[in-house]
Amino acid sequence: MEGLRTAEKERLQKSSQDATLQTLFVEKLPSVDLTQAHRGPSEYTRHGLTVGIARNFDEMAAVCPLWRQMQREESTRIPNVDFDRYASVIRSMNGEVEPFVMYFKRGDTPLAMVIGRTQRHPLALKLGYLTVRCPKLKCLNIVYGGIMGRPEGRLCAMLIDELKAQLRSRRADMIFFHHLRTDTAFYHAVRNAPGFLTGDRFPKTDEHWRMAVPDAMDKFYSVRSRGHRRNLRRAISKFEEDHPGEVRYVHCTAEEEVDDFLETAARISAKTYQHALSAGLVNDETTRAQIRAAAANGWFRGHILYAGDTPGAFQLGLQYENIYYMVNIGYDPAFKSYKPGLILFLKALERLCDDPSVDTLDFYFGDAEYKQRYGTEHWQEASLYLFAPRVCPMLFNALQITTSGVNAGLKYVVRKMGIVNRIKRKWRNLLRAPSLDPEKVRSS
Repeated sequence: MEGLRTAEKERLQKSSQDATLQTLFVEKLPSVDLTQAHRGPSEYTRHGLTVGIARNFDEMAAVCPLWRQMQREESTRIPNVDFDRYASVIRSMNGEVEPFVMYFKRGDTPLAMVIGRTQRHPLALKLGYLTVRCPKLKCLNIVYGGIMGRPEGRLCAMLIDELKAQLRSRRADMIFFHHLRTDTAFYHAVRNAPGFLTGDRFPKTDEHWRMAVPDAMDKFYSVRSRGHRRNLRRAISKFEEDHPGEVRYVHCTAEEEVDDFLETAARISAKTYQHALSAGLVNDETTRAQIRAAAANGWFRGHILYAGDTPGAFQLGLQYENIYYMVNIGYDPAFKSYKPGLILFLKALERLCDDPSVDTLDFYFGDAEYKQRYGTEHWQEASLYLFAPRVCPMLFNALQITTSGVNAGLKYVVRKMGIVNRIKRKWRNLLRAPSLDPEKVRSS
């Protein structure tokens, strides 16, 4: 997921990758062979704990057993920090990234681990949907779920200090934390880190929604109101009535189906407002490599709704252990009146209900009305930065603080006026307009 040019990219364009040190580039990294003996990273001692940092595939492979032990102990195992998934993302970037895996242990017992990457990363300075400036800085990007062990107290402070040491040593200009849960000690410690021009004053917050998957589709319908239930079923029947004998629901899971799925899904995505914001699904080699790797592990779930030979909607999912992650969705505006995205969601949900290995649907990043309507569990997450205590990074942070502050003020005003959804709809319709040049939207 992370590494995909999808919702996970989420305004960040390859946000989950990592910057080359100084002007050096990491040479193309080979596949990881865990059957071979690998030289581990150099380690040092801090406050009685052993600290190590892996910066290449060989060192990553050496700490793989520790890594997998840490992930097994997490309350929710997120695919972004799965060893195989992480390795596939780095390989797909063709040597433009450097791994960063920091761990803390006492003896042979792991206490915490940080999973990230370093890359020249664009700092998104936006007013609403409009990008004001997008300089590229050397960024240590901490992937979603990349703080493992839920560190608290002294360990939490130590972890943050070791990360800030990467900034002081000029290995990075900034650190980006991707969607941290706001109810953790680590998040509050990062927020309270000293330094007005090195910290993030206005972190972007979102609600993260999940839904408990029932064991039968009838149970999903039974908890809706009579009118809502009728509307959902009518949406499907209306589409099928207006396209008699032409409606197909295609579900893809195999590695050999990846290329065809991405080609079709990308054509649909190019017609959406997300595409104009550089947040749509893109059929490039990086995305293909990552989805092929997911398919090889049995995680890939692709869904497409057809009317005859015309694709009307797509849904890209990853099924990781007992959770189905809904990574990206999109529909052709020509079918808007039929609500094709909703129809495909219902058909994909039917399959999940019939699958006893899945008990949770994760709506992934961002808030939306349909997520609130169908979600049964939610929490708040925030994405935020730490900047190096140097003139250039602090200057860019000052700009970032200014634009974020303006955005926060505007959001407060429109929420008070009760016109948030109206503004969003108008802007999205504008971005869907065929005459609008997405490049102008991104650069304006």
